[in-house]
Amino acid sequence: MPDKRERILSSAEALIARRGFHGISMQQVAKQANVAIGTIYRYFADKETLLRCLHEERLRGASAAILQNVDAKEPNYTQFRQLWLNTMHHLQASPDSLCYRVQYEASPLFNREEERQMDERYFKPVYEFFECGRINGLFRDMPAELLGFLALENLMLLTQKCTKGCIDLDDALYEQLLDASWNAILKR
Repeated sequence: MPDKRERILSSAEALIARRGFHGISMQQVAKQANVAIGTIYRYFADKETLLRCLHEERLRGASAAILQNVDAKEPNYTQFRQLWLNTMHHLQASPDSLCYRVQYEASPLFNREEERQMDERYFKPVYEFFECGRINGLFRDMPAELLGFLALENLMLLTQKCTKGCIDLDDALYEQLLDASWNAILKR
């Protein structure tokens, strides 16, 4: 069983994914996490602190999942393939995290400068991969952030459609999507 702090975070994430940001209370989080409400305040000063902490921890987890087994010594396509597959698998395994992120980014808590700093802290190797490919003339001449968006960020929307049953994907379609993402960033 996860520790109490993680149960609280996971409960908040699940509730927000289903009910939205303003549709939850600390009491509901406590009930879902099966802890006393006072326990939440031992870990988090208030709801805003809980939500900001959840956001950063989930970004950290996403970064670790996306970068898993990516070897900078491998050819560019091999690295890209691993990044793409890791991203897709992480998003599919974490539908609440994806819904939470969308809710968070649409909330008043979202701060572009804080987000930029967290992106730099957790996703720097991803941006460096795209920047290196751009500098070496392999990828289109656009900012690394946009290359990453074309190649990986769109997987969030795709995963949402899959999770809701709007799109069914099989291994052949995954390969075609991977190929399309790769081709979208290649310099022509």
